[in-house]
Amino acid sequence: MITNRIDRLVEWTKWPAAWIAVASSPFLLVAIANRIWESLDSPVYLVMFFAGLGLLWFASRTSFANSFGTKLVFRWLHDATQTFVSMLMLHPVVSIRKNDASPELPRVRWLGKGNWIMLVSPYVFPLSTAVLWLVSLILFAPLRSFVLGLGLGLHLCYVIYQAYEGTSELRRLGKRFCWMFLPVANAAVVGIVFSFAIDGIDGVRDFVVDAITMPNRAWSWISDLLTGNSAGTGSTLSKE
Repeated sequence: MITNRIDRLVEWTKWPAAWIAVASSPFLLVAIANRIWESLDSPVYLVMFFAGLGLLWFASRTSFANSFGTKLVFRWLHDATQTFVSMLMLHPVVSIRKNDASPELPRVRWLGKGNWIMLVSPYVFPLSTAVLWLVSLILFAPLRSFVLGLGLGLHLCYVIYQAYEGTSELRRLGKRFCWMFLPVANAAVVGIVFSFAIDGIDGVRDFVVDAITMPNRAWSWISDLLTGNSAGTGSTLSKE
C-alpha cells in the first residue's frame, strides 16, 4: 500500500529534522534579527505588523481567548490543516470526529498509520495567516501587514494553547521531539511571515537566503577572528 511506503520513508526523516532544527536555531535567530534591523527602513509596515500582533496578544489575555467561538476556530484550523496535508501525502481522509468521545485519537482520521509530518502540520503551518493573507490582497500594503500580524498572532496563540492543553498528536510525536523541532520551526514561520509583511516576496527570499548562508558567514567570521584578520570581522554576519 503506497500510504504505508510513504509513512515508512517519512518516519526516517523525523529525528534528522529535529537535530537539523536544533543546529540551525542560532543562525535562524540571527537572520530574524537582521530582518528586524532592516525593517526599520519601513517603519509604517513595521508598526502595522506589530499592531496586529499586539491586538491578538491583548485578545489572548481576555475572556475572549476561552470563548466557544475561539475554541471552534482553533478546531477548524487544526482539522483543515491536517486534512490538507494528509491529502497532499496521499492519505485520503476517512472522517473528522465532531466530538471528544475518544480524546486519545486524532480528530482527523486517514487511511494508513500516518507520519510525523501529518501529525505536526497543525502546529507549524500557519493556515490562519494564509487565509487572512488571501483576504488582505484587496487591501493597501500597510493594512496587509496589519492583517498578517493578526494571522501570525492567531497561529502562535493556537500553538501555545494546544501545547499547554496537550493533544494526541503531540503525545505521539514525543516531548523530546516537540521541544527540539517546534520552537525552531515556528521561529522560521515568524521570520517568513514578518519578512513578507515588510517587503513582500523579496523579503521572504532575502530571509531564506540569509538563513541558509549564515553558517558559511559565521565560519568565515570565526576563521578571520582566529587568524587575526580584522578586516573581515566587522560585518561578516550581516547581509551584504
